[in-house]
Amino acid sequence: MRTVEHMLDQLKTRFHNLPGQLTPLIGRAREIQAVCSLLRQPAVRLVTLTGPGGVGKTRLSLQVATELIDEFADGICFVPLAPIRDPDLVTSTLAQALGLKETNEQPLRDLLKASLQNKRLLLLLDNFEQVLAAAPRLADLLADCPHLNILVTSRAVLHLRGEHEFPVPPLALPDFTHLPESEALAQYAAVALFLECTRAVKPGFELTPANSRAIAEICIRLDGLPLAIELAAARSKLLPPQALLARLRHRLHVLTSAARDVPLRQQTLRHALAWSYDLLDTQEQRLFRCLSVFVGGCTLEAVESLSMALGELPADVLDEVASLMDKSLLQQTGQEGEAPPLSLTLFLGGRRSKREKKEKYGQYFEDLPTRWLAYWSKQRAKRKLRSSYQAEDKIRRKEEDLNACIQSIMYSVASASQAIFHEAPWTSKPNLGAVCLGSHQSGKYRAATRGRSLISRK
Repeated sequence: MRTVEHMLDQLKTRFHNLPGQLTPLIGRAREIQAVCSLLRQPAVRLVTLTGPGGVGKTRLSLQVATELIDEFADGICFVPLAPIRDPDLVTSTLAQALGLKETNEQPLRDLLKASLQNKRLLLLLDNFEQVLAAAPRLADLLADCPHLNILVTSRAVLHLRGEHEFPVPPLALPDFTHLPESEALAQYAAVALFLECTRAVKPGFELTPANSRAIAEICIRLDGLPLAIELAAARSKLLPPQALLARLRHRLHVLTSAARDVPLRQQTLRHALAWSYDLLDTQEQRLFRCLSVFVGGCTLEAVESLSMALGELPADVLDEVASLMDKSLLQQTGQEGEAPPLSLTLFLGGRRSKREKKEKYGQYFEDLPTRWLAYWSKQRAKRKLRSSYQAEDKIRRKEEDLNACIQSIMYSVASASQAIFHEAPWTSKPNLGAVCLGSHQSGKYRAATRGRSLISRK
């Protein structure tokens, strides 16, 4: 009897090489259930978890794999791909993770297929975005191995037939205009993560009526991004929430970590952003920098029009915008409408010295605000607005973008407004230049564009 029970226990034991987790996964119950449900469907064999760097794709995938261990008779194989950049190394990396060695008789690719052909196995491929050219090899594996399932984490979609994309959302956030009491506030996943990470460096820390608003605003300011929240919480050993919130104006400098057991790309928010930006091609980087003038988001029509006005990008930027969305650098906001607004999720031009940034981007960003105004001048002529007040209303809708640009054209905004409206600036109503200048002098002025701040900071 004991022998039979022992054999049954062995059958229940599945192979896996999933790394153990040292911290709890917070606020992902819904996502875990959704991804597990996908992978349990016979017709779904390839699932890609997508999202910006730091949103928690790897952590979610590991928990999903843990939940599914008993459902794959031949186990689960975790394959971290972040260390490699050459797509040609993906096959050998997979083979190594599976314990396969190339022989003179059989090429490694054929050996891999033969090994997996009859296995009920889940491959978990982590950080696929920098080896996207190897994606067709995954399609070949799935075609040759009918019982194989693949779960991928990537900042970019693979674009394979049969792929099911699952965008990983940020953690749930409270509504800052209607904050609940402390006990209810702590139930929001973003706040719960901040509290958990803060208590790891500052035991006994509590959410109180005195600090609850500051903590909620920290989480909101960081868009519910788990990596950013963890990095911010690590600063709580030195800074109370109110002081930490004030320093988030310079978040790339504040959000750093001294952790020795995490990859470089996760040690600072700057590294996380640079990893994504550096994977873009030249045209995508140019479009991404161009979009930085739209602080409050924009429409596809505005992007296309501005691109034509700048004269640097092709008139049809639809494919480039779609690519930035696929790579989790742009997201659509809103549910309905023919053209939902686009929102830039992050901006960084890589880790370069201050001098290098100025040489590479300085003139670009110094010219960009003026060209942005030229774009609106063309829009006025194109749409034949009936009066300068109609034009004023149009421009005021984009005042947030102009406020972001105003530092580099502070002393030329009056002449720019004359160029736009072909007449003297308004006298009965305060013109935009005066509004921006007054806000700047009163201390309410929002700091320069993200592109401009990139130039001025190391």
